[in-house]
Amino acid sequence: MKPIEIQFSPANPDIIQNFVELEEFYPPLHESENDYPSVKAWLKQIRLEGFSEEMMKEIILYYFRLIKKEKYEESAQLILVSCATHHDNACYILARELFRGLLFEANPSASFGMFSTLARGGHAEALCDLALFLQKWNYRKKEQIPRQKTL
Repeated sequence: MKPIEIQFSPANPDIIQNFVELEEFYPPLHESENDYPSVKAWLKQIRLEGFSEEMMKEIILYYFRLIKKEKYEESAQLILVSCATHHDNACYILARELFRGLLFEANPSASFGMFSTLARGGHAEALCDLALFLQKWNYRKKEQIPRQKTL
C-alpha cells in the first residue's frame, strides 16, 4: 500500500502584510480591537512553518463553528488570514461572504471576480456559484427592463 502524502504549503513570511492588505481592502463589518488567540496562532503557524491541507480544513471548520456562535469578528479575521495564503477553499469562502454581506460589506463585483478566478482554476463549487450568480443577475436585469405594451 502506498503511503498517504500530506501536502504542505511552505512558510510565508509575508502573511501578516498580506492579511493587513486584505483587511484594508475588505474591512470587516464587525471590527474589533481584540487579539484573538486563534488568529495569532494561525498567523504564526503560516509565517514560521507553513500549513497542511488538514490544518486549513480544521481552520475552515472552526470558522463555521464561530459563525454559528455569531462570533463574527474572529471568524472574519480567520477567513482573511486563510485567504491571504491564496488557498482556493479559503478564497471561495471569502467570495461567498463578500456576496452574502454578513461579515464584510456586500461586494458583488469582488465576489464575481473571485468566483471567476476560482472557476477558471477548476474549483467546482465556485463554478456552480458563478452560474447561480449569473442566473440571479440575468433575472434581475430582465425585471428592470420595462415591458412594451402590445397593440
